[in-house]
Amino acid sequence: MSYYRRDLSSMFGGPLTPAVKNLIIANVVVYVLQVLIQNFTEWFTLVPSLVLPWNFQIWRVATYMFLHDQAGFGHLFFNMFGLFVFGCAIERTWGSQSFYRYYFLCGLGGAAFAFLSYPLWNASILGASGALYGVLIAFGYLFPRQQVLLFFAIPMEARFFVAMFGIMAFASSVSGQQGVAHIVHLGGFATGYLLLRWVGVAGRGRRRSLGGLRVELGGSWRDAYRRWRMKRLRKKFEDYYDKRSGGGDGPMVH
Repeated sequence: MSYYRRDLSSMFGGPLTPAVKNLIIANVVVYVLQVLIQNFTEWFTLVPSLVLPWNFQIWRVATYMFLHDQAGFGHLFFNMFGLFVFGCAIERTWGSQSFYRYYFLCGLGGAAFAFLSYPLWNASILGASGALYGVLIAFGYLFPRQQVLLFFAIPMEARFFVAMFGIMAFASSVSGQQGVAHIVHLGGFATGYLLLRWVGVAGRGRRRSLGGLRVELGGSWRDAYRRWRMKRLRKKFEDYYDKRSGGGDGPMVH
């Protein structure tokens, strides 16, 4: 019975972690402000035309991810539930600061994708789904064989679950379905993939805690360039060493 409880707990995120808890609280507080303050939502949603230089309301690329649809509680609930289920395990692996950075970068990446369809599409965008899709791909990459429950009933491995949602986001973006900002979902998903593969987060995450993400995602592209230079110099030294030693197992030539 205790094994079953542990297994079920792992399917639903396990104990609540600090960064995930703070993000959930922030989203709930903002939702209350949306309900109480007239026009609050309109001030902070992402509208591409209002962010561009002639208006330059740049804060919208970040604030939109804390807003949710006031027509019902479902939009907020399911986003926060997804953040809890998938985010806690990632935060326990990476640490809170690294998780914060990754989450916000994926949200910003989702916002950036919204501009790809401008001016053909200039709708008002809100919701944490862009950042959440980044969290989703990180979970699938770090824990590919972890069992998750599709529709709260069907167990499946995280890698298949993530692949399914990624394909859905892409297909919905291409088809241009109305009412949901699928292009933002795709943007968060794609940003997460780039951070995991290009920046080099994922390979480290599987072997050890991602404290190194603080360096990788902290804007230190110079560190990546420095590592590339060191690797290149090491290769040159090895080639020089082979030439001086005759390329065999004989004595070195001084």
